[in-house]
Amino acid sequence: MSQTYRAHRRMNAEQRAERAAQAYEMRLQGWTIKAIADELGIAASTTHDLLTEYTAERFDPLAEEYRRLELDRLDDYTRRAYQVLIAEHIVVQHGKVVMDPETGSPMADLAPRLAALDRLLRISERRSCLLSLDAIVKYDVTVTQVDPTDLEIVQILTEARVKDAVEEARLRGEIQ
Repeated sequence: MSQTYRAHRRMNAEQRAERAAQAYEMRLQGWTIKAIADELGIAASTTHDLLTEYTAERFDPLAEEYRRLELDRLDDYTRRAYQVLIAEHIVVQHGKVVMDPETGSPMADLAPRLAALDRLLRISERRSCLLSLDAIVKYDVTVTQVDPTDLEIVQILTEARVKDAVEEARLRGEIQ
């Protein structure tokens, strides 16, 4: 076990936080992980761990706060769009209400409702994105290439099995 490793194991939380902050500042200045590790006298893997912990502690709460703020905004937008969706809208042309010739009542204008539905859909898509509901699904697919020789062998074996089954049935007297 190297002395560097043992020295790292003896770091208390305060020393670890201080080293992590130093490593982060060095990384911002363009230092490589290896150079930071050499400068701080710790392993490169430890440097990587310190940087990962530091950035998580520093930025994860900010990201979560931003996510909450955006979700609140989206909730407000949803309420407003829903109000447009449920409101009654009438067609107005040249400043006059257009009347339905059959009923004599004002004609309903569906354009604002359709626009509200479209906006609600976009808000929903944004919410899904923020909550990572649209995460990419990875598939593990294996492609096996079959050459013509393999197909011929399979066909020969299939034909042989059929012949055997017919011969066996003939021997049992099931067919003539």
